[in-house]
Amino acid sequence: MSDDIDQEPTRPTDTQRARAIRRVANPARHAIASVAAAAEPLVGRIGDAVEGVERSIAERPGMRVRRIRRRAANPLPYLNDAYPDVRLARSVQVGLRTIPVDAIAGTAVGGGDQRGADFLPLKQFRGGNWKSRWQRLNRAQDSLAILPPIEAVKYKGQYWVLDGHNRVALALYSGQPEIDASIVELVAPGEQRTEPLGTLAPTLAGSQTLRTRGEGLPASGALSHEDRVASDPDDA
Repeated sequence: MSDDIDQEPTRPTDTQRARAIRRVANPARHAIASVAAAAEPLVGRIGDAVEGVERSIAERPGMRVRRIRRRAANPLPYLNDAYPDVRLARSVQVGLRTIPVDAIAGTAVGGGDQRGADFLPLKQFRGGNWKSRWQRLNRAQDSLAILPPIEAVKYKGQYWVLDGHNRVALALYSGQPEIDASIVELVAPGEQRTEPLGTLAPTLAGSQTLRTRGEGLPASGALSHEDRVASDPDDA
């Protein structure tokens, strides 16, 4: 018996050690992969939740107003400056659409040097008449009155305002995601229109203005053409 105790144990070979490691490691790898696969949807949901919180924080009124005000330091982009070849485009009447406010890039009528990128006139161009109209727009929105559609052209996937700059500014400052617009698409030579052409009835039925009007709320047609600034005759 003493001989058995004193006998040196047999050492495993390198091949045997490798097999033993694989027997332990392979199930561990599978377990880790299973945990990772199970956790991936949870991680995705957490990421989505974090992004949602970030978006909600970014859209808090005070932060949104400050963000839009910072834009006012830059001049409002002008379509002809951004795309000089737009004069060669053909126009296609699209009709009434509800469009994203964030897709409105600037003005199509010039005067961008009189307005900031928040679509409001610069302070030196804010005459008394303009201030009265701006106050009426705010009161109309507060009373849930329906403002008339803006007029805009669409070019290269963006919208450029013909009439309704103040209404766009109001939508930006109030966090309104969409706005009704009467659209004309400008199609560059060799390109195809991107807006579908249909009958007038579906276009009107899909209009935010008419949907809300159908709920019995008043329309504020008197507030259209609110874009005059201090240099206009009635602001002198």
